[in-house]
Amino acid sequence: MKTIQERYEEIKDRTDLTDSIDKLIVDCYRYKVFKANPSAKFKREFKDDFEYDYPLLVSDIKRQLASDLRGRVKFLKEGEAFEDKMKAQRAKRGYADVDVWNMDSWFLRTMLPMMKQLRKKHHGFPGSFLSGFDAPPEESEAANAKWEGILDRMIFLLTEMDADKCSMKNPYEKAYNGLNRKFRKELGWFGEKAKTPEELAEEKEKGSSRMYSPWDFPDRYPTAKEIKDKYFDYEAKIDEYRDKCKDEFFELFSKYFWMLWD
Repeated sequence: MKTIQERYEEIKDRTDLTDSIDKLIVDCYRYKVFKANPSAKFKREFKDDFEYDYPLLVSDIKRQLASDLRGRVKFLKEGEAFEDKMKAQRAKRGYADVDVWNMDSWFLRTMLPMMKQLRKKHHGFPGSFLSGFDAPPEESEAANAKWEGILDRMIFLLTEMDADKCSMKNPYEKAYNGLNRKFRKELGWFGEKAKTPEELAEEKEKGSSRMYSPWDFPDRYPTAKEIKDKYFDYEAKIDEYRDKCKDEFFELFSKYFWMLWD
C-alpha cells in the first residue's frame, strides 16, 4: 500500500480524478490538512483535532476519518470563498464587511505595516522639530533621529497591542492548554463521554446540551481550578498591559496625526 505522500505526488496535477479518496487527498494537501513533512507538533495537533493519528498510508483514511476530513476541507473551502469575497469588497470600496466586524484587528493589521514602511522609507520629519528654516545640519540630524525614535515607539506599541505579537506571554498557557487537551482526549470536547445514556437521550430530546470543562470534575482533575484561575488572572494582566500600550499609542497618534505623511 502506498503512502499518502506517494499517492499525492502521482495525482496532484490531474484534473480527471474520479476516486473520492484521491480527491480528498489532493484537497487535504491543498488546504494544508496534510503536509509533505509533518512535524511531531503538527501530528499532535492533527490528533487533537480529529482524534486519529496522522495518517501515513492511504488505507489509514477510514470512513469516519474521511468524513471528518471532508468536513474540514468544506469548512476551509467556504473560508477561502469568503476571503475572496472580502478581497473583492476591499478592492471596490476600500474595506470589507469583516473589517467592520473587527475594526480593532483591521486597524492593527493595517497600521503596523504602514508605520514600518513610513519608518523605513521616510524622507523628512515634522518641521516643528526645527528652530527655523535656516537650522544647521546637525539640528536636522537630531530632528530626524527624534522622529525615527517616535516612529519606533509607535511601531513597538502597535506590536504590543496585538495579542498574537505581544511580548508578554502567559506562563500558565502550557499547563492550561495541556489540561484541556487531556480533558478532550479522556471525556470529549465538551465532556460528552462522561454523560450517561439517559442524559444524552434527554439532551437530544430537548435539543440542547450542557458543555462541561475540566474544572467541573474536581475529583478527576484536582488542579484544574488552580490552573484556570492562574491562567485567567495572568490574562487579565496581559490585557491591562496591552490597554496601556493602546493608550500611549493613540496619545502619540493624536499628537502627530497631521504629520504622518511623507
